[in-house]
Amino acid sequence: MKWMICVMLFAGQLCAVVLDGSYDLKKLEGKKMGYYIGSFDPFHNGHRHFVEKALSEKHVDYVLIYPNPGGDAHKNRSPLDVRQVFLTGLFGSYSRVLTTSWSPKELQEQFQDRNIEIVGMVGSDFITEQMMGPDPVLAEKYERVFMRGLKLDPKHYEDTIGALMALKASSFLVSCRGDVDLSHLNGYIYDRSIAAQIDSSDVSSTQVRQAVRDRQPFEHMLSFLVQGIIKEMGLYGHPPALINWELKKEIDEMFQKDQELAFQWSKDWNEASGKQFSELAKEHNTRLKGIIKEHGWPGASLVGLSSACHMWLLVQHQDHDISFQKTCLKLMKEAVDHYEAAFGNYAYLLDRVRKNEGLPQLYGTQWEVEGGKYRLYLVEDVENLENRRREAGMVMMEDYKLAMKKAFNLTEENFQ
Repeated sequence: MKWMICVMLFAGQLCAVVLDGSYDLKKLEGKKMGYYIGSFDPFHNGHRHFVEKALSEKHVDYVLIYPNPGGDAHKNRSPLDVRQVFLTGLFGSYSRVLTTSWSPKELQEQFQDRNIEIVGMVGSDFITEQMMGPDPVLAEKYERVFMRGLKLDPKHYEDTIGALMALKASSFLVSCRGDVDLSHLNGYIYDRSIAAQIDSSDVSSTQVRQAVRDRQPFEHMLSFLVQGIIKEMGLYGHPPALINWELKKEIDEMFQKDQELAFQWSKDWNEASGKQFSELAKEHNTRLKGIIKEHGWPGASLVGLSSACHMWLLVQHQDHDISFQKTCLKLMKEAVDHYEAAFGNYAYLLDRVRKNEGLPQLYGTQWEVEGGKYRLYLVEDVENLENRRREAGMVMMEDYKLAMKKAFNLTEENFQ
């Protein structure tokens, strides 16, 4: 029996890899790890592109994103736990993107005496304005301490200065914003080489926050998830979203039932489990159509980020009713254009509809399972697959495959 599956990677389903007591740091031994420090308030597209390119261009094997904890001149940052929510949700399917709640002291202790090459990741504006900027006193301080791995003074155990000092970088990756010219550095930051300069989008967190406060368009500077969190939580002066809590609860309850059977089915892929799962999808059909008729596509501002994704997944499983899936596909496209639905989720549904109609997929989300073997369903224009996935805010196929292994407890032997 052949089954069709797709691994659902969306906000709230998985979390970025969190370094804590349960994570085995031996996995990083002998590897290159980018160390990316910043306020990330909020984490914008420039930040994201820097991380993705550092990995896709194989400058590093992992990236540890470390939001500045505070204790410095910037007293008005959003709370650290809010900024970490951006990361754990946004990089939910990236097994090579790490984050942590360790203090600088704990971070230094955990990485001490380990065979891990640290590559510092910095923005060009930070270099030109602070590290090697017009203030000679400040520049001299940065030269002495920045990513030197110096033993921390107790007063810096939990602050931003401690984070800047905690790990020793052997070289740097630089995110170049706009048309900045760094030729005067001659390929070095102080006494350490610049391994690569990576072009980035010309956007800053300050621009985002100002646009939100001024009620100007800001969504294009952020991922769907980050802009949705800002709206849902009312950050930076944005009015909090008016959630329809009754509808949200109903969608979440259907989703919960769907997932219980889906994960049970994924354990054995037998016909009985598949039939039970299909019957539940049919039971949900009438109510899902009712929601669409009454509300249109229930977007993030109506039911919140997680429930908007739950609605998509419920429709994704309506394979017995392709006409309904196609109706929802059109509504989702409109929602994507208005930042009410994730482009990545739309891509999943588009691939599903194309597969159900016997057409090749575009985004590489659909897999076929037969006899315990997983095979990627036919892809149109496979040479540009990664580019399309990147445009949709999706992970590279390498990371997608790693997520499948984690979700279904697979090994390389399970793939064809």
